[in-house]
Amino acid sequence: MNRFRFRLEVLLDLRKRREEKIKLLLAEKNNMILDAQKKAAAVHDALKELQENEKLQRGATLNPILLRYSISYRYKLKQDLVVALRKVDDLRAEAFKVQKELMVAIQKRRVVELVKERRYSEWKKKYNIHEQNFNDEISQQTFIRNNL
Repeated sequence: MNRFRFRLEVLLDLRKRREEKIKLLLAEKNNMILDAQKKAAAVHDALKELQENEKLQRGATLNPILLRYSISYRYKLKQDLVVALRKVDDLRAEAFKVQKELMVAIQKRRVVELVKERRYSEWKKKYNIHEQNFNDEISQQTFIRNNL
């Protein structure tokens, strides 16, 4: 009897490759999220540090020009923080979409793998029956030779 051959092996390989590509894309998106979170944290820390410095300098003489600059800088940091947090949210949304694609790709791959497993088990049953019939035939011929 012939060896087991799965005719959809090419399709299975294509689906595995697609799944790997999506996994790499998801990893890239997760790295981008981490980078954006680091940038947002850095801006947040800078804003916090500025506010702490302002609290310490309030007791000293107030210079209206420096006060104006600090207000402008604080406003700029707040805008940067909003932009950074929005970017993090956008990247998370993109990663969620990629994760959905990955789930679909895994399901499609798994369907083909299940078909392969079923066909292999069917082939194995047929092969075992064929092998058993062959062994029975040999034992019958041996019995006939020895008794005649």
